[in-house]
Amino acid sequence: MWLQPERHGPLLSLIVGLLGSLGHSSLAFVGTSSLQSSIHARRTALYAVTSTVYGGNGGIDDHKHDRATIMARNDARTCVKSFLTQRAIQSFMFLLEECRDPHSGKWIEDFLGLANLGNYHGTGAFDIDRFASWEMVLFEMMERPKDKIIVSAKRRGRGHGGWSKHNPYLEERWVEFPIAIDPANLAQRILSVRGQIANEFIQDLDIVICTNDQILDSYFENIRYDERHSSLTAGAARPEELASTFDRITSIILSRNMENQVQVSSPFRKGNFDLLYNLCTQASIHELLRQYQDAGESKEVSFTWLRDFYIDRVAKFFDGDQPYGRADDFIEEMLLTPPAVRDLGINDRGKAVVGLIDPVGVAERIIARRTRIANDWKDSMGETASDHIQLQKALLTKIMGKPVEEFKREVMEEQQKPKREVMGQQQNPKGDPAGYPKFY
Repeated sequence: MWLQPERHGPLLSLIVGLLGSLGHSSLAFVGTSSLQSSIHARRTALYAVTSTVYGGNGGIDDHKHDRATIMARNDARTCVKSFLTQRAIQSFMFLLEECRDPHSGKWIEDFLGLANLGNYHGTGAFDIDRFASWEMVLFEMMERPKDKIIVSAKRRGRGHGGWSKHNPYLEERWVEFPIAIDPANLAQRILSVRGQIANEFIQDLDIVICTNDQILDSYFENIRYDERHSSLTAGAARPEELASTFDRITSIILSRNMENQVQVSSPFRKGNFDLLYNLCTQASIHELLRQYQDAGESKEVSFTWLRDFYIDRVAKFFDGDQPYGRADDFIEEMLLTPPAVRDLGINDRGKAVVGLIDPVGVAERIIARRTRIANDWKDSMGETASDHIQLQKALLTKIMGKPVEEFKREVMEEQQKPKREVMGQQQNPKGDPAGYPKFY
């Protein structure tokens, strides 16, 4: 239903005045014929994560369509600690390849049920139904028994080892040799990589916070610059033509930071930052959607528009294997969307639901929440060392083959032994006739 001047005259005047105060030069009207029942059904739950992630985990089952379950799945999908574990495993697989041990990396892929994980550039690689929390991946890996991989290599044959490939009488011979796989040892080495990447994430999140404060300033400055230059040409341009992209300086700041630091960065440092930036943007969108939904009728139009805008683009910008810079691409597309008036028709109470949509204002709220989430994630990354304590205890139990408390008691006894010897030497510095100190 389009807005009609004879019916919505006062509302149109108010909206045009508001848009004039916001500095927008055009107005788009979006309407629907009626408020469909499907819209009410979709408002009962937060459809933040709709498409699946890497590996084809499948969509959300019908019996899981309650709000609490979907919110829990969304939190697991955007958990920064789970993402840290994912990137630690991917970086570790790269190091295995560099050390000529691709077989251990292949075992990890088979264990996770993911193919070509080392070349995957995206978030949410793990199955959140199988690994509900970040530590479940490593705990399950530790519990796996030692394994062996049989590798077959051609020892001799046609076209191999200098032999002619056209000799039909030359029999091919293969040699097989086993490669031992110790899952507990792999998990221990992954923890070391995870700790280093966590320290890098703290620095990267500082860059996210720094650039958030400059995005909108750069965007409006580019608009003013384009308007000054467009005034010299004939004809009026549309807002999306006048609005230039904001300055993308995150990669420049990251490169300078990497050049000035003393410690060598992890192999996927730039890829980690790009995906961390993307995941932080997605988490801020989820949080804003929940706030709009909890606000009820006052934010019903904003919630409906942002939900539809996000769902239509979640596969393009967030889920699956993605190119670099997708977080900025999403914000840019939202900034270039013209303001609109959306009419949802008549709700259950017989009240017309009409509201103004300001994409620039929504983008500003997303950026503000991204700053707050980045600060929270910095605190979470600072807890990495303490998070690893329980995993280290489980590793000791697995490696030593006995309870951790028994191992701890033996360590305490070893620590007390040198002190007793020193005390004995002080009490009897000359020692016994054999030259050994006496203990009392």
